[in-house]
Amino acid sequence: MLSKTTTAAVAALSLIAVALGGCGSAPSAEAPADTAWTFLGGNAESQQFSALDQINQQNITQLGLAWATDLPVKSGLVGNPLVDDGVVYQSAPRGIIMAHDAATGRQLWVYEPELDLSTDTLTALYGVNNSRGLGIDETRIYATTGDCQIFALDRKTGKPLWKSQSCDPHGDYGIIMAPRVGGGKVFIGNNNHEIGSERGFVDAFDAATGKHLWRFYTTPGDPKKPFENEQMAMAAKTWPANYWDLNKGASGAVWEGMTYDPTTDLLIFGTGNPSPSNPARRGSHDGEELFVNSIVAVNASTGKYAWHFQQVPGGEDGFDSDAAAHIVLADLPLPEGSRRVVMQAAKNGYFYVLDARNGQFISANTYSGVANFNPIDPKTGKLTVKEEAKYWLHPDQEALILPGGTGAHSWQLMAYNPQTGLVYIPSFQIPSLRKGNDRKSYGREPGDKFRYGGRLVAWDPIAQKERWGVDYPIPFSGGVLTTAGNLVIQGTPEGRFLGYAADTGKLLWEYDTKSVTLGAPSTAMVKGKQMIFVPAGDGGATPCGNVCSDNMTTSRTLAPSRLLAFAIGGTTKLPDTAPKRLAEPSMPRQPVELAERGAKVFGQNSCALCHGPGAANAGSHKPDLRLISKERYEALGAILQQGALRQGGMPQFEHLTDEDVRGLQAFIINQAWIGWEAQQAADSKR
Repeated sequence: MLSKTTTAAVAALSLIAVALGGCGSAPSAEAPADTAWTFLGGNAESQQFSALDQINQQNITQLGLAWATDLPVKSGLVGNPLVDDGVVYQSAPRGIIMAHDAATGRQLWVYEPELDLSTDTLTALYGVNNSRGLGIDETRIYATTGDCQIFALDRKTGKPLWKSQSCDPHGDYGIIMAPRVGGGKVFIGNNNHEIGSERGFVDAFDAATGKHLWRFYTTPGDPKKPFENEQMAMAAKTWPANYWDLNKGASGAVWEGMTYDPTTDLLIFGTGNPSPSNPARRGSHDGEELFVNSIVAVNASTGKYAWHFQQVPGGEDGFDSDAAAHIVLADLPLPEGSRRVVMQAAKNGYFYVLDARNGQFISANTYSGVANFNPIDPKTGKLTVKEEAKYWLHPDQEALILPGGTGAHSWQLMAYNPQTGLVYIPSFQIPSLRKGNDRKSYGREPGDKFRYGGRLVAWDPIAQKERWGVDYPIPFSGGVLTTAGNLVIQGTPEGRFLGYAADTGKLLWEYDTKSVTLGAPSTAMVKGKQMIFVPAGDGGATPCGNVCSDNMTTSRTLAPSRLLAFAIGGTTKLPDTAPKRLAEPSMPRQPVELAERGAKVFGQNSCALCHGPGAANAGSHKPDLRLISKERYEALGAILQQGALRQGGMPQFEHLTDEDVRGLQAFIINQAWIGWEAQQAADSKR
């Protein structure tokens, strides 16, 4: 739990609250009962739909901020808030869980686990700095620390009940997904960064005790040893004969995209791509390489394989075409009759409808720009890669790549409204031109075939066509909520919180959150009044930093992490945030060649994941390397090579040479000069 010092600091945090106003539509004769939001996605089907309509298209213009509370966390928030019994629960990186009174925002308790990060790998530390949500049931809360631990708390008190180990943080494993709950069990997958050294898998734990129940691997193990089950023996035949010698593990991570179906007692989840992502580096052929890039269903009680559907054959995938995007279940009124289906707006740019009971392909179509693939087989749903897109076979030819590694949709929650019959997808396009290992951006110039940016797509899953859409300048946008009030609610990286008419896409309402707003909103009835909850933060809990930093004002990313609550008649005002200022660097510019070496080291070691492209972190909560002190510059060797700051979440890079460190120092110093001079130039124009 929190120390006394931390508890005192938390208690001293600013809490902004107002009494909720009474304007809006006339109250009914009997106040509606309180409702809950107890699943990631709102219900067991993860549809992000609410039957509430007290907030609707007629009165949404009267929607205002009821309360906001600054939260004791450094990284941004993206987890879907869960609400029950008048309490809203919010997850944060490092396994922090917070409970607030849903009506007033008053803090009830905060839990922060003790972490020992002294020997964790880069993958585990990346997980520590991410949190995409939590799970709850009638008595407990379930969350992860990111470094392979999953734990349960008492819902009323925040007291720990049990803790279990899933993956190994000393290997190339971590956790970035939210636990899923159902059937008396808790399910969790892992992230292995598609390094090629670990196998993906799903674990099931007993919800009451934390006892490990079963594990399902997504790729086959060492063929010299007995396979875990007949599916792994079958999967091994779809890989190159020497797959284990080339890449032990080959990834297939289950890092998001999971739903428990109480109707069938199936756990349905998406798997990651094979690794390394370049097929030329993993000895691939054109085989399936099961079960990568697949939606897989297993019996939730036993972990026994039920069915799978592979979206892109692993042997042909050089685009990170994994199937880990948000998964939604629904009873869809198809022309031949109602059918229990799985729906996914996949990373590969196709919207899939599958039979939830057996995985049978029903239909698919492109909801976003696609340049990599030939037209899909309408009967089988099979995709093949265009010959000209196989950059690994044609390193001297330039190929247009779309989607690339970020995909066309990812972990951000989409929403299905059974009243309009539409699915609302936070999609994006990040096209590029690739020649061998070299990439350059595409889609920002007039005349380009595909545009760079984001789009909210209202998709008809039966007709497999777009009904309406809204373009955004930044590719990543937030998760989506839809309601019976004919509303679609979504946030954006620029801090716009938007309300659209669900049937037409007409913009009805807009609010400035003064912060990055990427988490999916939730809604519940609290003391007879419908409220909408959304987390806000710097975006640091997502990969958005790489794409968003050049497109956001720093005032958005410097705002504290907050939980925001909206209701009809809310009048609370958020304070402005002072923009980031760079001081004149205390050291002179460094030699260009040395700085270029440092830039290469920076890119090769994925430093931009935390520190932003060009070492210019858009947010305030992970160090902007242009701002660190001279003493910290000089200690860079001890930090990187010896792991002096591991416990704080900074990975150790033992393989870096002294010359690499000097190059990084030169790169950072020169980036600081570039930033400071740009700031001076902007000031002179004011």
